[in-house]
Amino acid sequence: YMNSRWNIVLVVIALAVLGWYYSLNQHEEPDLTARIQTSDSPDYTANKMETTLYSIDGRKQYVATADQVEYFQKSGDTLFKSPVVYLFETAKTNPEELVRSWKLSADQAKITDDKILYLDNNVAIQSLLPESKIHSLNTSSAVVNLTTQDITSDTMVSVAGQGFTTTGKSMIGNLRQQVATLKEQVQTHYEIKNN
Repeated sequence: YMNSRWNIVLVVIALAVLGWYYSLNQHEEPDLTARIQTSDSPDYTANKMETTLYSIDGRKQYVATADQVEYFQKSGDTLFKSPVVYLFETAKTNPEELVRSWKLSADQAKITDDKILYLDNNVAIQSLLPESKIHSLNTSSAVVNLTTQDITSDTMVSVAGQGFTTTGKSMIGNLRQQVATLKEQVQTHYEIKNN
């Protein structure tokens, strides 16, 4: 009679210890839903990455570097933090050689599957060609077609070039052709050099 009581007490203690141990392990295991990737999370993330895109004929179209890159396979979008994007064009002296023509930077950017670049916050676009008519463009957001190099902005834009600075509320243009048309509230300042 005494042994059966001890056996019951030991079984109760053993079950209590097992229950306590099981509950400790349950709290340490992450929830299964936290391990399942949600539809709005990136398929991969990389830090300090460089991406190069080539055209169908094997010529470099652009090189993008960023502090952080996130790729979303479902949409085809790639998000960049602190991106720097270099565009290329054929060298004037040698048609077989490509040279960096433009440097585009911003706080963040997105490149879509159809090669449209959305630049946001502190957008700075600088010409890397000494003979360029346009030296730089600055705005808070811009959209660049990486294939055609068409550019648009619906925010205040400042364009600096050879002897002029001009600002406007919006802009359309083409980086390859070095053309920028500013719209609404346009102000231009010319620098006149006396020789």
